[in-house]
Amino acid sequence: MTKGWQRPLVDALILWMAVFPAIFVFAELVQRRSIDLSSSRYYWAFAFRGTWLNIGISLGYLGIFVFLTAGILRMTRKSLFT
Repeated sequence: MTKGWQRPLVDALILWMAVFPAIFVFAELVQRRSIDLSSSRYYWAFAFRGTWLNIGISLGYLGIFVFLTAGILRMTRKSLFT
């Protein structure tokens, strides 16, 4: 395991790139009881739709989640993907 931040950041980024859009799909399912993916052509576009403010907030949350996960991985000296 490296002593720097590179490996934990990469692991956390890969994890949240898969999980973050799934959270939005699940929220859509719970809120409307149906998933309408017709307005987005790609899975990631579904998570980042709406006004520029909504997109900025989503990116902010994503950044917070990535850095918190990377911090936890670095402190525990664990790796998600080897």
